[in-house]
Amino acid sequence: MKKFAATTSILTLATLLSALPILAAASCPVSFGEYDKLIQSNMKDQCLIVAKNCATETDTVQQRVNALRIEIAKGNYVYSNDELKALREQLRWIQADSGNQII
Repeated sequence: MKKFAATTSILTLATLLSALPILAAASCPVSFGEYDKLIQSNMKDQCLIVAKNCATETDTVQQRVNALRIEIAKGNYVYSNDELKALREQLRWIQADSGNQII
C-alpha cells in the first residue's frame, strides 16, 4: 500500500509540474510572437550600423533605404548619437548616389 501511495504521489506531482509551463503561458499578457517582435523592434541592426553587407542580407537598394529609415526612426531609444549619425550618413550617401531617383 505504501508503494502504491508513493507511486501515485510521484505521478501526481509530475503531472502538476508538467502543467506549470502551460498555465504560465496562458496567463502571459504577451504572446511569444508578439514578444519576439517587441524585442526585435528595440534591437540595433548591426549590419546597417557598420555599413557592410552581411552574408545573410540580400536587400535591394530600396529595401536598404527603408531599413535605414526604420532604424533612424527608433532614435536615441535604441541608438547612440554617433550610430544615428552613421545611419543618416549612409542614407544620404545612397540618396546622393542614386542619380536623383525617387528613393
